[in-house]
Amino acid sequence: MRLTRSQQTTEVDAKIAAHSTYIRGGDLPQRTTLYDDLLPSERVELANEAHDTLSNYVTTPFTEITRKSKNKSMSQSLFRVGETVEIKSAHSPKPMVAVIVSFHEISHKDGAEEDENLLGSRISPLKAIVHRFELAGSTAVHRIVRPYVKNEVYYLVKDVLSTDISSILRHCKVSQKVDESPNHVASSEYVIDSAYDPTTGLYFPIRWDEFLRDKTTTHQADRIAQWNISTHGLLSSISHRGAQHDSSSENSGHDDEATMSEDDDDDDDIDEVVSEGEQMEEEELDEIHADSNDSEAGGIKGSNKKNQRKRRNDTDTTRTPKRQKRATRPTPHSKAALKARRKFKIRPPTVTKQDNSTLYAMEDDPFLRAMYTLHVGERPDTLPCRDDEYVTIFENVLGLLQETSGGCIYISGVPGTGKTATVHTIIRELKIMASNNECNPFTFVEINGLRVPEPSAAYPLLWEAIVGHDASVHGHLRVGPKEALRNLIVHFGLGSSENSGPACIVLMDELDQLVTTKQDVVYNFFNWPNLPGSKLIVLAVANTHDLPERTLNAKVRSRLGMIRINFAPYTKIQLVEIVNTRLNRAREGASSTRAVIKPDAILYAATRVGGVSGDARRVLDICRRTIERVHSKGREATIPDIMQVISLTQNTPTAGYIAQCSYHEKTMLAAALMEIRWTGVEEFTWEKLRSRHLGLFQQLNTHDDAPRRTPSEEQLSSVLDTLVSAGLLSVESGAMANRKALSDRKVVMTVEKQEVKRVLVETNQRWHAILGIDA
Repeated sequence: MRLTRSQQTTEVDAKIAAHSTYIRGGDLPQRTTLYDDLLPSERVELANEAHDTLSNYVTTPFTEITRKSKNKSMSQSLFRVGETVEIKSAHSPKPMVAVIVSFHEISHKDGAEEDENLLGSRISPLKAIVHRFELAGSTAVHRIVRPYVKNEVYYLVKDVLSTDISSILRHCKVSQKVDESPNHVASSEYVIDSAYDPTTGLYFPIRWDEFLRDKTTTHQADRIAQWNISTHGLLSSISHRGAQHDSSSENSGHDDEATMSEDDDDDDDIDEVVSEGEQMEEEELDEIHADSNDSEAGGIKGSNKKNQRKRRNDTDTTRTPKRQKRATRPTPHSKAALKARRKFKIRPPTVTKQDNSTLYAMEDDPFLRAMYTLHVGERPDTLPCRDDEYVTIFENVLGLLQETSGGCIYISGVPGTGKTATVHTIIRELKIMASNNECNPFTFVEINGLRVPEPSAAYPLLWEAIVGHDASVHGHLRVGPKEALRNLIVHFGLGSSENSGPACIVLMDELDQLVTTKQDVVYNFFNWPNLPGSKLIVLAVANTHDLPERTLNAKVRSRLGMIRINFAPYTKIQLVEIVNTRLNRAREGASSTRAVIKPDAILYAATRVGGVSGDARRVLDICRRTIERVHSKGREATIPDIMQVISLTQNTPTAGYIAQCSYHEKTMLAAALMEIRWTGVEEFTWEKLRSRHLGLFQQLNTHDDAPRRTPSEEQLSSVLDTLVSAGLLSVESGAMANRKALSDRKVVMTVEKQEVKRVLVETNQRWHAILGIDA
């Protein structure tokens, strides 16, 4: 059984464990111990044990247990199956609410030898199996927005939790919510009126008193599974959200809530709907595989379909119908799965009312308003010139979300091409859809490689998203990288596919900063989405399209999948459109629509930037600074103003020094840029830099201004010392580094790479092709 997102969130109360004794009652027949009887940590230990197996243990179920305290200040407690209790939570100061569905004790089988080296000495014998509630408003999940009162809980349709007896804190009361339910109730009293499915985000009305009475008076063979609520029949009558519908289905609509019935007649109807839903699911899977295999057996498949239709029309009732083969679900990255996702309707970004309070509060000054909208930190509702990339990413993410499967999407492009902004627009749109019940609920976390102290710090951030912890409200969890990694391995690695929690979308920005020598962090993040039932969607963003081939080993690349989307640099026409879009927003609601910058000036700035990097942020910054300079003069900005601003931004001390560098110094800086580009790592050894320098020198040796004599090792070392003294490069130093040979020491560029690239291109056009820039 795969762990749900709540099955790693309990901890033993040390005070209760140290001062309590337990007496069990209502024993049931013994049975063989199952993996589900163990705690998650115990399952991992047992899987790693070579000399210990489950066959050495037996499980004794029972229905009640008495906890007697050795401390007189603590009272005696009796817990029975069907009672609601509060359980200590490991990630929240508030306890979890659950109903007890079973007790059991694990012991050695008669005749089995007890060895201290075996796991049995470390297994907690007394366990409680509980079914969890979710406290309304306690998780950071993007889903349907529902009003709720204080201490309102939702019964999760499938969320079984195995916990130690000592984690049970106290009894609590769960009662049916009524219209007159007060908004202020006691801390251990809760109200309920709905069950909740975290996978689909749907709510189901529930009568708790009747439901509890039914489960405690009638017992099925599986006493644990009987507490789950089967929603397959209810969901099959609801049309697939996010798919394209015909006009009749759009007019009819669908309810946000399904209903449950306690009557036997209604249960029979539900069973019929379940069977129909399963048949429809098989037919859909057959169609998916049929589409993927058309190219292999087109004509034969057509004739087989005709024969199948003839067999279906046959009225011979004596023939025994053959059992239909159930189709296997396609993998997340297969061609069949990618083709099936095209059925989902892709909607354009929702144009919301942006927070224009700052803009409207300004003076009716067109210059101030233009400078505000041209700021790089101001994000518009829609991103111009990225419609194709938006549709492709949205289609794949929505498809994975609706399929409740995991997957990886690799997004690449030079800085300033709208990669992260496009992803944020898509996530914002998905949040709107989830709140309107148009797609499955999900959690979202952004992990920026430049904002984490080390790559392994990404594990606690992902664990917070998995358990639904809202760090913006409660702060970050006190979980270290190693502990978070253990929890994630247990969460994704145990069992088959019983993860009943919502999907999780992870944005890994600046992926190259998360690549380590062992590459274990990126491997885990790319491997977990491919595990069954993970429902983990990873959006990896990097600045180079060939980073996986240059930096990642084959084991990591194989987990990345086939979905790769490249953002090309903006052209000058696109940069002009981006600037004009923001200027048009500055004129909205203003009484003065006076132009603040001439169109030819915008075109000149776009041409200069588009020919070097295509960075939209740079052209926005140039236009904003130009408008700021002409504000006091009260006139439109012209091309000379743009040229003056570009000159000021380029004539920095660093740029001036690079422009005056010698031929070999410029070649070494270019070699460092090429090494970073090809390896994807910021640091490299002096041996690699020297080899790259010599290769680049041989390539440029045909130019007229190039020296004819190949530099010696001493001359290259002198060039390196000059660049280190100028602060352009830095060489590894320290006691450990001094023991290494110079060829093995690490070298890193300490200045902005884009500035070095820009100065080299402006000093000589030959660097366009060398550094991979389109002229």
